[in-house]
Amino acid sequence: MIGQQRKQRPSRWIGWAVSLIVFAFIVICAKPPPDEIIIPTSASSSSSKLSSSASAESSIAAKGNVLVKCDLLTPFDDRNENESSKGTLQITVHRNLAPLASNAFLDMIKSHHFDRNYLFRVVKGFIVQWGIASPPRDGDKTKFPKVDLDPPPTTNADKSIRSNVRGTLNFAGGNSGTGQVYINRGNASRLDKDPGSLPFATLDERSMAIVDSVFNYKEGLGQVKAVHKGDDEVKKLFPRMSRIEKCWIAAAG
Repeated sequence: MIGQQRKQRPSRWIGWAVSLIVFAFIVICAKPPPDEIIIPTSASSSSSKLSSSASAESSIAAKGNVLVKCDLLTPFDDRNENESSKGTLQITVHRNLAPLASNAFLDMIKSHHFDRNYLFRVVKGFIVQWGIASPPRDGDKTKFPKVDLDPPPTTNADKSIRSNVRGTLNFAGGNSGTGQVYINRGNASRLDKDPGSLPFATLDERSMAIVDSVFNYKEGLGQVKAVHKGDDEVKKLFPRMSRIEKCWIAAAG
């Protein structure tokens, strides 16, 4: 009996040792590895940075300049094609300097208000003006909200942009409610003293060369009346009248 008990002790000790080893292995396996803790934290941080960057870009775009392009042509001019006024105007809208007028203008671009608009008022050395639908949509004049006036520029650089000098664009009468805009072909800085008359957009010289090529009909010949009646009347009375075919937002920010 004593011999048998001595043989059983080593066996019982080995069993306990195996149990401890198995238990320790289970505890080690159950503990999550360090990488599983670090990875989610790192991913969360990266996502947060991306979100902040996107927000910053959105903020910059909301305050920056906007490039608008408008195709101009002279649809009924039967002269040599190279002699007809045509090309793409590039208009830089200075939303950071005049956000109220700029956003009103951009809303008109988005609504396609200026598409197929005739340049009904063209005065040599002065202005080119458009913004009347031809014929008027729904039989009535299009109405737009009249926005408040943007604050005047404070620096000389800003003043040079927001003055009625060659290559600047503004609402007719300084009133967005008209839905009409004009481009200064020459220096008309005398208009700056009138409320709301400070421009909010500029054109480059390549665009101005196209504007300069537009034919000048003497004012008061019934251009507006013809535009209201539509293409046939314009073609009959003013065959060299140019037209903005379409406008769109090309780039922002």
